Amino acid sequence: MPRISRASARLGRLLTASVLAASLSAPLLAQSPATQSGKEITIERLFRPPSLGGRTTQGIEWAPDSKRFSYLDRQGSGKEAVVQLWTMDAATGERKVLVNADTLKSVMQPEKAKTSQATGLGRVQADNYLWSPDGNSLLFIGSNSLVLLDLRTMTPKPVLTSEQEIEDPKFSPDSRWISFSRNANLFVVNISSGAVTALTTGGNEEVLKGKLDWVYPEELDARTAYWWSPDSTKIAYYEMDERPVTRYSIADMSSPTGGAEFTRYPQAGEANPVVRVGVVNVTGGESKWMDTGKNTDVYLARVNWLPDSRRIAIQRLNRAQNQLDLLFADAWTGESKTILTEQDKYWVNISDDLYLFSDNRRFLWSSERTGYRHFYLYDNDGKEIAQLTSGEWAISDLGGFGPGAANHPAVDEARGYVYFI
Repeated sequence: MPRISRASARLGRLLTASVLAASLSAPLLAQSPATQSGKEITIERLFRPPSLGGRTTQGIEWAPDSKRFSYLDRQGSGKEAVVQLWTMDAATGERKVLVNADTLKSVMQPEKAKTSQATGLGRVQADNYLWSPDGNSLLFIGSNSLVLLDLRTMTPKPVLTSEQEIEDPKFSPDSRWISFSRNANLFVVNISSGAVTALTTGGNEEVLKGKLDWVYPEELDARTAYWWSPDSTKIAYYEMDERPVTRYSIADMSSPTGGAEFTRYPQAGEANPVVRVGVVNVTGGESKWMDTGKNTDVYLARVNWLPDSRRIAIQRLNRAQNQLDLLFADAWTGESKTILTEQDKYWVNISDDLYLFSDNRRFLWSSERTGYRHFYLYDNDGKEIAQLTSGEWAISDLGGFGPGAANHPAVDEARGYVYFI
């Protein structure tokens, strides 16, 4: 159970007790005899109201302080349903109404429109609201509208209404901007002034800017096509040239007149999109393109900003998927350096385990080079400092715990621990 010290690279703590208790408790409980008396369930009771079925809790989001989470609570059904937004204290279980039904009704936006991807493969519909990083407001998301609710005054503020679909909206880390994709281009809204700035132009069905294609979500589990710098001054984004990819028509089964949709889909061995990573200033201007090598028949599978907001980590995977390179690229010049390379005779798996430390000197990396996935600590020049876990077992991530932690391990830098299964 290694640990990070300030002087060395000892890192890691296995949360075995609580994790194993959680995983073993369900089967054990299932075998124990019932301790509560109740009425026998009959076929008649199964189909008689009130329903015995439950419903999943919707809209669960961690608040930025990581001490509470919010969720939607629905009482009643149909037109008589009352929906409110609640928060629950993660430590005590205490809950209270955050946004009452009347206010919520005034800001809730229509459901996101269905994606043009008829099969839905690799697609995850965005949540209907987001917390601002400062915790002072909520952004309610519709198909073509965005509304901001100030939690201090409970005052709603329309941010944007568009004739075209709004995709992948995000807050900037400083909560001053809202970014989004529209018509395959990137835009930002200044929350204070309401001014909208186009960060890219020329995006369309053939060339996507800040918007994902079919391949990256489906095959690489990519969730977004752009990333804010930690200092909120720049955005890195994918440009995906789809012109080499074969275009197919798909029958739109929801159309009463038998309409058709189109999607670009590469068969095995056919051309993939040509992808590059650009960086653009939040105030607009020309994009700077990162140097990821002359070979364009590769995947730029992961993109992360370093904490200094000057460099970008890009994971480049070859077409055969047996070599993975970690590049650090200068956001100002585009110049890049290969920091490390993973190779395997057959296959290299992509993960979301890259964690870049706030000291701008080290990063956490996982590798299956021993036959089992384990954690390693590197300095930012690519020198391995220590292998942190080892053995004939593999780590699994705990990513997704807490706001903004969706795609990297749970690391406590202050105490020097990384938590994993």
